[in-house]
Amino acid sequence: MTGETGTLGYMAPEVLNGHAYNRKCDVYSFGICLWEIYCCEMPYPDLSFSEVTSAVVRQNLRPEIPRCCPSSLAHVMKRCWDANPDKRPEMDEVVTLLEAIDTTKGGGMIPIDQQQGCLCFRSNRGP
Repeated sequence: MTGETGTLGYMAPEVLNGHAYNRKCDVYSFGICLWEIYCCEMPYPDLSFSEVTSAVVRQNLRPEIPRCCPSSLAHVMKRCWDANPDKRPEMDEVVTLLEAIDTTKGGGMIPIDQQQGCLCFRSNRGP
C-alpha cells in the first residue's frame, strides 16, 4: 500500500514518507494510541503537518513517556513505534506483552508519595 492515509500524529514514518507500507503501520498507530490512553493527551498538538512529518521521519520524534509510566507499558509503546517496521511486533505479540503486564500492586506505577508533578493513573491499592 502507498499514500498518506491516516490521522496526523498516529501515522507511521513510512506512511508519512510516502513509502510502501503494510500492517506494521497499524502497530505503530496502536503504540501511539496506548500512549494517548495512558497520558490522556493528543500527540504533538502544537505541531503542523509538515513539522510532525519532518520530526517523526527525520528526527525519530515520538511522544515523551512520563517517568511514572510503568516500564513494562513503556516497553510495549517503544516496540510498537520503532522506526523500522520490521522491528515492530505483530499485533498478537503486542497482545501477549500487554496481557503479561503485572497489574498487582498498581502495575509498577510510582507510588503517589514519590510522584513529582506527574499526572499519572493512580492505583487505589495500598503500597
